[in-house]
Amino acid sequence: MNMKLKNIILAASLIIASLSSAAGQESKCLVKLVDLPSALELRGFRIGMTIEQVKARLPQLQIRPSNEFGFTSFNIFPDYESGIDKTAFGGVRSVSLDVLDGRVFSIWIGYDKTFKWQTIDEYVNGITTSLKLSNSWRSKFRTRLLDCADFTVAVIPVGESPSIKLIDKAAKELLDKRQTAKEEAQP
Repeated sequence: MNMKLKNIILAASLIIASLSSAAGQESKCLVKLVDLPSALELRGFRIGMTIEQVKARLPQLQIRPSNEFGFTSFNIFPDYESGIDKTAFGGVRSVSLDVLDGRVFSIWIGYDKTFKWQTIDEYVNGITTSLKLSNSWRSKFRTRLLDCADFTVAVIPVGESPSIKLIDKAAKELLDKRQTAKEEAQP
């Protein structure tokens, strides 16, 4: 092969490699928690809410005190709890919130058979649009995962309907570090 042809092939290979790299970068989820829009599917909950903001939304909610790591969690079952506006939670089976240092860092919402998106594919497509996420989901068993700039999203089948879990990566890492430090400090 002559030198000119080798240079053309090398240049074409470099261009293709850089285009593939750029395309891969565009498909990554670069969205940050602060940029997430409010979405009806999250029923007014968002990562970073204070306990006071959650209590303003659900005044009857009983919240356990935080443990030694600054962690507490609580569950809401709209169909079984009195004082909850059932219309505001239409299609929702359960809501689980994890709190670290007084702020929500994880939201898990499970939907029932009346929710508008019943398959994982429908839910992924709908929530991608609602939250303005990139469509770079990966599959792990029956779960769909999306790693964004500072949070992760999982769409998980529970029972016969989908659920969504959003987790603040930094807060989860901080909780894990606190727990590990205590374990390592014990004889």
